[in-house]
This record gives sequence, C-alpha cells and structure tokens, in this order.
Amino acid sequence: MKRLTIAAAVSIPLLVAGCSLFQSNPDSGEPEIDHVTSRSVNDVVECLTQDAIKHGVSFKSTPIPQGTMLEFGNSNVIKVRDDNGQTSYRFYPGERHISNLWLEGASKTCAP
Repeated sequence: MKRLTIAAAVSIPLLVAGCSLFQSNPDSGEPEIDHVTSRSVNDVVECLTQDAIKHGVSFKSTPIPQGTMLEFGNSNVIKVRDDNGQTSYRFYPGERHISNLWLEGASKTCAP
C-alpha cells in the first residue's frame, strides 16, 4: 500500500507537467499579427523569402486561395492574401527559438 501511495505521489505531478506541454499556446488558432498592407502579395512573399535566405532558414511555400502560405517549421506560419483589393498579412506563431525570432518583426519590414 505504501508503494502505491508513493507511485501515485510521483506520477500525478508528471502527468500534470505532461499535459501542460500541450497547452503551451492557448491561442494557437488565432494570428498574433493580423493587419493590412499596401504592398502586393508577391512583394511581401519576395521580401519574406529574402529575409529567410538572409537568416539561413528553410521554409515551405504553399499556394492558398488569393495568396500564399509560408511555413517556417515549428508551427510558425505566415499567410499573405489579397482580400478585396487589400493585402492581408497574418502571422501564426509556433514554438519560439532564437533562430526564428526574426519572424515576429518581419511584418514591420515586409508588410508595413
């Protein structure tokens, strides 16, 4: 009985810690940066491509309706679309690392 109590006392904190790993980004479905820019979709995507090359980062570009989605790994996604004649820029952050912090400021340089 004593072993069962010790096992439960040790396993409960581990279980709670494991569950908290899946709750790291409670707003994972909403963009952190969502604004409109006067630049075209192609201009913004080209600027992001140049920034990614400058930072030595690989990414995947996928066409979406009226625009492009750029996936930078670790669930970091940028969607650039033409919505009713305006270009919308949406950044969905994933895991943050020193190597991808430049993504948070990319909207200021590529989609002002």
